[in-house]
Formats: sequence, C-alpha cells, structure tokens
Amino acid sequence: MGLFTLKNRQDPWNFQEKAVSCIVRDFKQNMCGRFLLVLPTGGGKTLAAMRSVSEMIRQGMISSQDKVLWVVHTRSLYSHAKKNLENRFNYSKFSLHPDLKMIISVRMKSDALKELETGLKCRLIVIDEAHHAAANTYEAFFEYPLGILGLTATPHRMDRRKLPFAKVSYSITFRELVRRKVVLLPKFLPELRTDISIDANSLQEEYQLEGFNTEERNQLIAHYIFREAEKYKLKKIIVFVGTNSHVKSLYETLKRNNERAKNKFTHIGYIFGGDNNEKSISNERYLDWHHTQESSILVNCRILNEGYDDPNIDTVVMATPTNSILYYMQCVGRVVRAPGNNINASAHVIEIVDKLPNISYRIDNRWLFAEISDYLEPVIEDIRNFWPVYPIRVFVRLFAFRAKLSDLSRGEILALLTGKRINLLLFNDVPHNNFGKWRILSLPESDPERIKLFNELSENIEDYYNTNHDYLFEQKYPSIVGEMPINSRIYRSSMMAALYRAFTNKLERKRVDSLVYLSLN
Repeated sequence: MGLFTLKNRQDPWNFQEKAVSCIVRDFKQNMCGRFLLVLPTGGGKTLAAMRSVSEMIRQGMISSQDKVLWVVHTRSLYSHAKKNLENRFNYSKFSLHPDLKMIISVRMKSDALKELETGLKCRLIVIDEAHHAAANTYEAFFEYPLGILGLTATPHRMDRRKLPFAKVSYSITFRELVRRKVVLLPKFLPELRTDISIDANSLQEEYQLEGFNTEERNQLIAHYIFREAEKYKLKKIIVFVGTNSHVKSLYETLKRNNERAKNKFTHIGYIFGGDNNEKSISNERYLDWHHTQESSILVNCRILNEGYDDPNIDTVVMATPTNSILYYMQCVGRVVRAPGNNINASAHVIEIVDKLPNISYRIDNRWLFAEISDYLEPVIEDIRNFWPVYPIRVFVRLFAFRAKLSDLSRGEILALLTGKRINLLLFNDVPHNNFGKWRILSLPESDPERIKLFNELSENIEDYYNTNHDYLFEQKYPSIVGEMPINSRIYRSSMMAALYRAFTNKLERKRVDSLVYLSLN
C-alpha cells in the first residue's frame, strides 16, 4: 500500500509538463505568435522554456538549421541561461534534444538586435525577464515576423505600459508552488523601525536614495542583522540597498561589526554593476565563488534581483524602500528557492522601515505574491493564522465594514467557514457616507477571470470610467458577467466608481479609502 501511494503521489513539478504543452500548443497554432510564460521565482522559467524549444525541435516546428535567439539584458541572466543550456544533467533528466545547444543562441539585447539586422535565420525569440519588453529598446524585436516567447514572474507593470504579448500561455501562482513544496514561503521577521526621518518625495532618483546612507542608520541595520542572525540561526544573507556608494558604506559597517563578533560570518562582501566587488574580479567569477560560501552577508545594488540563483540564501534584507512591487518581488524571490531535499530549509525577510512622510504606499504592504494589481494602491489587510481562527477574523472584519454579505454565494460563505482560502476585495464609492455600502468581490485563486477583471479595470480605470459600463463588462468579460454579484448593474457601477475614487486619491497623493483587500494567508 505504501509503495502504491508513493508511485501515485503527484509530482510537485508536473506543472512544467503542462507549461511546455501549452507553449507548444500556442506556437503550433501560430508560429509567429507572441506568448508569455508566467512562473514565480523558483518555478524554473528558464528550464521550462528550454524544454518547450526542445519539444518544438522534436516536433519539427524548429529545424536544426534554425536559430532561437535567447535575449537577456544583464550579465547575470546571460550566465544563468548559459549554465542551464550547457547542464548535462538537464539533457538526461528531461530528454532535451541534442541539437538544443546548437540552436539556442544566448545573446545580450544589443548583440541580439545586431544579429537580426544582419539576416540571422531566426525562427523564435525568447525574451528573458519579459516585463521589460514594454520598454522602447525592445520594440525592434517585435517588428520582425517571428514568434516571441516572454518569460517573467511579474507580468504587471507599475507604469501601466502594456506588455506586447497576445496571451499568457501558462501561469501558476506562487502559493500553489508553496503548496507543492517547490518553493519556500518566506517568514517576515520583526521589521526594524529606525525612527530616522528621511525626506523623500520619490524613490526614483539616486540622490534621494542616497539619503538612506548614513552611519547611524547603517549601524542600526548591522546591529539588527547580527542580532536576528543569532536568534534565527541565519547563515547566508543578501542585503539590497539603493545606491552603489551605500553598498560600500554598509559593507564597511558590517565588516567592522563582524570583526567585533569574532567573524561570526566567514564572508562579508559587496557587489554592484561594472565588475565591482571587494575581490576586484569579474562579477561572474565573484558570484561563482560566493556560491561556495556557507556563511556570508553580501550587500548589493540592483544586481542580484534578476538571474541570481543560490538556494542556500536563507535571508533577504530590504535596506532600501521601493515603490516598485516588481523590484520588491524580484529581491524577495532570491530567498524562496528550496535547497534540494533540505526539509528544514527556511526563508526569511527583514524590512528596514524609516519615517518617510512623503511616501504614501511603501514596501510594508508586502505584495510579495502579486495576487492582484496594486496600481490603485488598495489598503491591504493580512488575515493570518489557521482554521478555525481566521474565518472568525474574516467575518469580524466584514461585519466591522458592514459589508454586504449577500455579495458572497452560499458556497463561498461555507468555504470560508471551513477554512478555504478566498481573498476578498471590499469596495465603496462613498466610504465616508453612512449610506454607502461596502461591497465584496471574492477573488479565489482558482478563478483567474475575476482576478483579470480587477487587474484590467484597475489599470485602465482612467480610460474605462467614462465608457458604457454594461457594454464594457459584456464585451471584455463575457464568461463571468452573468455571475452573481457581477451581473448586477448597480454592483458594477459601484465598483467602477470606487476604482475611480481610488485613482483620484492616488493622484492627489492621499491614502486610498475606497478599496480594502483582505488577503487570507
């Protein structure tokens, strides 16, 4: 019986086969199509894409005389793709086509464009970290009559620029990968509140980010890291800061603290662009060396957030705030990769929180899992704990908002009462009016159409608000427009008004008061 159960247990990685099947299916229907593969960090985007190309070669969709351009924009992504392409273990385990190494050509973005301009016989383009594909520098790739496969963990952009892809061929949520034990669920350690006031109207300019580089703040960070490392047995830590000079300053502070701690960590280092690191070697060689270290603190600025894979990292420290959920997810994504068969592995996140009076929506919203778009900056309430505690908390919050429970079906109410996870969006077009009602939109992860509805309406509300709402819903969301409560015209009008009010709040740099997202963790 035990043997039978073992043989029939679901393979936690079988989503990759489904991803490959969907990608091949879409390109078989349109070899010049533009499709996206959306897999969270740790889900194996690179390998899934290479397996898809291998299958297309096997089925004769790509010949041995063709080339597949694999486009990257950083050296770390280049190195990551090349290592996967040349990994012999991948070829034996996944029966990759032997011509794959000859057909796939990994190139930096500028070099890839030059090869296309010189008449390279290319059959397919793969764009790594395809959330960048909305940038002007990628436009030239989409002018060629070629199929394009984009790879990303974060398909939504804060600037609302549309990604130039026709459809998502396959996606899976982070939480599903956690359920399958493919990736680790990060534990957020008690945040460090520095109580240091920093005047910053934006987090985009380097001179403003440099305001976080002070000796007082660096000492607080260093002290906190060493204290938490002792408490939680942290071994391998990477720290994200906002400027190159801050990288060096914090490195020096951490180094001094490590010496005083009798070298608790065997390595304290730093790295940033242009082959800058404390060993004065190429960054590629440096990261290969760092991979072998068992105990370290490595400070970096925008170099380890993409294409860096070291499953032994157990902690990420966000020592600089950011308005970009995409960047935040990339950073925290470095720590979620499960290290082999280590069942005791854990992932930790430390956030450094400063007094930033001019920033209305910051990192502490913890949008790690990109469940829905944060473009309109809804208020987020994490409701945590296990059944039967969290259903009680959910309904306490719903009653506190005087939310209209009839917006939930009997099945949804029963599911919540029995501990099923259904995220809830509360919206109200007149929140300060006693006559206004908080309405409920349930957003179960098993219903991507509802999530798509909220995301698209949020990110386009400025354009959509003055259109005919009934026509908009019927044309764009025909599969769910008849569902309760979305089938109510009053409900739809209230939702659009609440979204537009949130948009106005955001423009006026006010806290959004018409959208509340109850995230059930």
